Amino acid sequence: MNDKPLFILYAIPNENIVEETGAVKTTIAFHAANLRQARARATMLFIEQFHDVDEEQFELVVCEDTPGLPHGEIDCWDDQLLADYDWDAENGLPVLREEDEEEIPQLVEFDKLSATMKIAVLVKYMTTEITKDQLPAALELLQDEASTFPGHIVEAVSKMPPIVSMYPERIMEAIAYVVEKCPTNKKWPEIKAQLATWLKEHEKERKEATGEADREEVITTSSTTAYNGRTYEHNYRTLNKEIAYALWSGDVDPAKTDPSISRWADGIIKDDREDWKRWSACIVTRENILTFDRPTIFGLVRNAPKPDIYKFPGELNAYITDYLAKHGVIEGGDNEKEQEPQNAHGTLADAQTASGSVDTQHPDSEPEEAPEEVVTERQGPFYYRTAAGDKIGRANKLPKLQEVIAQGCIEISQEEYQARKTGTYNDPVNQKQGSETSDEVGKQLAAGRGEYVEGISDKNDPKWVHTEQDASNEVEKQENYANAEQPVVDFQSVGASLEKDLQEKPEHAQDNLKIWRSVMRTDPRFTKQMTGTGFEGTSINAEYMIMRATEIFGPIGSRWGFEILEDRMIPGAPFSEPVYEDKKFIGNRMLRDGDGTLLFEQNHSLKIRLWYQTETDEGSVHAYGATPYMFKTKHGIKCDGEAQKKSLTDALKKALSLLGFSADVWLGLYDLPEYQAENSTEFAIKNASDKAEDVTRLRNELDEKLTRVANTIENAVSTNEAKKVFDTLAREVEVHRKAAEAKGDLEHAKYLSGRLRRLSQIKDQRIKTLTENQEQSA
Repeated sequence: MNDKPLFILYAIPNENIVEETGAVKTTIAFHAANLRQARARATMLFIEQFHDVDEEQFELVVCEDTPGLPHGEIDCWDDQLLADYDWDAENGLPVLREEDEEEIPQLVEFDKLSATMKIAVLVKYMTTEITKDQLPAALELLQDEASTFPGHIVEAVSKMPPIVSMYPERIMEAIAYVVEKCPTNKKWPEIKAQLATWLKEHEKERKEATGEADREEVITTSSTTAYNGRTYEHNYRTLNKEIAYALWSGDVDPAKTDPSISRWADGIIKDDREDWKRWSACIVTRENILTFDRPTIFGLVRNAPKPDIYKFPGELNAYITDYLAKHGVIEGGDNEKEQEPQNAHGTLADAQTASGSVDTQHPDSEPEEAPEEVVTERQGPFYYRTAAGDKIGRANKLPKLQEVIAQGCIEISQEEYQARKTGTYNDPVNQKQGSETSDEVGKQLAAGRGEYVEGISDKNDPKWVHTEQDASNEVEKQENYANAEQPVVDFQSVGASLEKDLQEKPEHAQDNLKIWRSVMRTDPRFTKQMTGTGFEGTSINAEYMIMRATEIFGPIGSRWGFEILEDRMIPGAPFSEPVYEDKKFIGNRMLRDGDGTLLFEQNHSLKIRLWYQTETDEGSVHAYGATPYMFKTKHGIKCDGEAQKKSLTDALKKALSLLGFSADVWLGLYDLPEYQAENSTEFAIKNASDKAEDVTRLRNELDEKLTRVANTIENAVSTNEAKKVFDTLAREVEVHRKAAEAKGDLEHAKYLSGRLRRLSQIKDQRIKTLTENQEQSA
């Protein structure tokens, strides 16, 4: 029985891959030491099982097994288990679907389909409203049924960019045209030629209709029903609906509402379609626009001089102003007799109507009513955090967001949510607070102690005594400031800070850390940055760690060594192969041996005991090493003949790391750029100590860098730039200065202190100049 905890991996496909390939939810259960190892192993299991699938198209959720969570057989993939479960995206858990709940077919978001897929759907169903279970049949027109007559129509339309860019309703008109004109044995070239004829006729009709409207300057509507006024309360929301309704490509009647066109109008509002958005932005901002009747709004949109006028805001605004002035009709009026047209600036003349009045002036005692604001319900998902920022969450619906905000939570952006979730979020407030200089903090502390500080303390406070002697002392201080010797900047580096913490520990703790302190730093020459191999970080050369152990303990085999305690193979995931039907992937089939047993991947595991001797005592540690031996790749099954050697190397590195060897890597210090720069400089000095030419070269390079940085600071454009440039170089100079002191080269150490002091003066002077310039400009 495995004593490790059981973890479950749920692989949830996103909507795009579900629509494209019909992918389903799948799961696997496996043992791991902890959650971190479980997540790492889960990724490898998924890549090995579905090597042809991009893992970014799946949401991989790993959780420890608890009562109520479904899982199948251990170490076996199961794509049927979650068929009766829905996925709760907010909590990241599967939820059992109620048996009596009727499954409502899920509609496909037509606008999110690819251009070719949209055409296939229109050819297959002649509508934009389809469910996800209907999508595979349309997909067949692009694959197995591409040689049929509907498939040739899809290909012909796809090769006509002017038609592809049209609204779906126009594309359906083109499809109906070729179905009527072309026999079913025609191929896509003949169909494309017929579409070109339709396109020419369509363009000709559009130009004729536009020209006739320009000549006659009349409103052309398709209304066949007498208009008797709106039967609903009119506001900006219904105005936006009327604008969307009027964008329907076919005939519409302003006097009545067609349910199918109404649903279509709701769809383009939800999708925030470009043409509707720009029409709405220009129309709803007009003064008293709500007083115009429904046929005016329809005529305004449908009688535009050209279909793409919304792309030109200046031309569109001029057209709206002119149209409303000439043809605008007030709701409830007698269209032309009782109503006066708008003036050229878009304001209504005084006119009384049967349902009310539109006034251009109001009495002083009655405040003018503000125009009603456009209310559009926001669409999820929404993201929020607690007031303290320790927890984050997501709400798919607006009521849920309003509920948590009422409880004290704060809404945040999706970018901030993702950053907080991955641990990479930097609070701007904390950044601003962290940027305060030590001088400012010192001033605050001095003021708290009761000292007078310029800019903080109150000058009019009677306890401050200002005399001429004080003024003269102040002048004397300023004159002597430049000649006074500035203290050496005490820059505390990352490595030095760690060593200082170790030195401040009690004596018995320092004795225990004797080996650790002597081997904790790693020479960067024997490290390598690893990326793109499933592991990202710093890899240490194993031979380097063995060399360091020989330096500390002695030759291997005499003062230290290892003993193999366990050497075995651990079965991994079962092998499988993809199954295709008519070149379409339908699933995976498990591979079996001749006797019917499943074939599993093999992982080599090695356990060793590392022993060592010091001057006073003897000790030992245990460690494991592991290497995949036989596993599946995208090129087939692979067997690693050096698995035992790799496992032994892995076990040795793990055992030595327990004693502190290369601890700076395991502690994560190599992830800090400051530490890498400092460590590289320190080891470069140590490695060059025996070569006079290398020492001279390093010192010349440092002098050149000091000169360049001094020029950079003198020309800095902000105080932050001057501080950062100085701090970066100060770290390197301090390493060189301490190395010179350690070797007894006091003259060079004194020289570096002087250069660093001068650099600090240049920084302070530049910061002072920049601050004064900012105060003068303010």
